[in-house]
Amino acid sequence: MTHTPDDSTQPAENADIEKDSASTESEPRRSKAALILGAVAVLLVGLGLGVGLGTWLGSDDHEEVPAANSAAVGFAQDMIRHHEQGVEMATLAINNGTDPQVKSIAYDILTTQTNEIGQMQSWLTRWGYPIINPGEPMAWMGHADGHDHGGDMSGMPGMSPTTESTGNHGGHDHDSTSAPNAGSADEPPMPGMATDAEMAKLRGLKGRESDTYFMQLMLRHHEGGEHMMAYAADPANVSQAYVRDLASAMARTQAKEITTLKAILAEYGAPTLPMN
Repeated sequence: MTHTPDDSTQPAENADIEKDSASTESEPRRSKAALILGAVAVLLVGLGLGVGLGTWLGSDDHEEVPAANSAAVGFAQDMIRHHEQGVEMATLAINNGTDPQVKSIAYDILTTQTNEIGQMQSWLTRWGYPIINPGEPMAWMGHADGHDHGGDMSGMPGMSPTTESTGNHGGHDHDSTSAPNAGSADEPPMPGMATDAEMAKLRGLKGRESDTYFMQLMLRHHEGGEHMMAYAADPANVSQAYVRDLASAMARTQAKEITTLKAILAEYGAPTLPMN
């Protein structure tokens, strides 16, 4: 006797097939959503840990608060400004670029520097100082623990023997009435940082052009911050061990990223940017 398939089973089977198909199609969307939520979670946790860790480290009630013009305070204020631009650049690279290895570097920078910003903000809050540097950027590099040691910084990018006394950075005259940390369309607030015009250009690029320009700007950005980190990591300049430790950790991390960025730019056949 010939067995005839039971037609009553067909709708159920078709429903299962359609369900599996819908599940498969929705999987990429769920994965992308999970990645986005994961990135947001990491940033929030990183910022929270940064604030918590920064509050815990050196939280001794008898801790001596550094002077307003000390290297510890100036480093925290200026490096926050420096990092904030780095975070924006990394975010643009993640959103507008296409190269997975470049996106990976940008994501590392985004998460690491967000955490570090949290730590430095907590120090300034605990010390009772503003987050924004009210004075001339990097002027603190002539001050160790609040005392002017008259160090020669002429070997630094943008610094000359007359910088400390005149406020003239990189040959550009900063009028005393200018806003704190002010940059301009063609002049960065600190050596290595992108100008307003360069940031506007980066925001408008997509794909490989975004990848390339991000790496060029970030490489110079990292190199411009090396002197600040080295100065703050020196016990002769900063007495707070936790400040020196963070500055040293920044220097190690960014040295590795500099090597990677140079290697990828070489693969791209793209030049590096001169220090500004």
